[in-house]
Amino acid sequence: MILALGIVLLMNGTAGCGPAETRVGNQCVTVGDETGLARPLEHSIGRLAGMLTIGLGVLVGAAGVYLTFFADRSVSPATGVGDRIELARREGWRFLDVDPDLLADWSDTPDFGEDQPAYAVLRGVHDDLEFVVFDYRKPDSGELATAWIVHLPEPSRAFVKWATSQEPLYRRPLNMVGVRADAIVDIGRQVHRSTEPESVLRQVRALVEIIRRFEGQAAASS
Repeated sequence: MILALGIVLLMNGTAGCGPAETRVGNQCVTVGDETGLARPLEHSIGRLAGMLTIGLGVLVGAAGVYLTFFADRSVSPATGVGDRIELARREGWRFLDVDPDLLADWSDTPDFGEDQPAYAVLRGVHDDLEFVVFDYRKPDSGELATAWIVHLPEPSRAFVKWATSQEPLYRRPLNMVGVRADAIVDIGRQVHRSTEPESVLRQVRALVEIIRRFEGQAAASS
């Protein structure tokens, strides 16, 4: 649309000579004048506007091509966690860029280390169970990785005994599962990034399924 407008303006604003003149190069020469009176060719404002409009159209077109084929519009360029941000907005969950206290209760877990903050933290509720997804820095390399934690409705030492006796807990999409009386965690090998908001919940669903399986077997045996 912008390019078409620019072309119209350019055609309508093309420089020309008067009715008694003829164009010779960049000059208008008076027809029938023995002296050959000449004046510079005048460029109209419409021609200039047409050129500027065409230039704007080219820029807009180039931006459209970039956004369509190259830009990842569902992932924030700054953080790369657009899936978590979108879920927080859509579900009414909480998202924090940095949480300095989240891992305080997990300081005895070697994979998290001590005095480490959590990054890109998503807190929510799935199937009536509270969960948290976050990135952390590996103590040995400092590289970012992602972890998922699902909390039990109430602490249960029986859950720890049951979970550690199950074979296997390490089923896809889970990577490395840890359990304690009040929560179960999956510790990823690398940072999780996706353009699909639902993909962040795959580990959450798998951890919830383990808890529900425990609850079902505990109810059946009681």
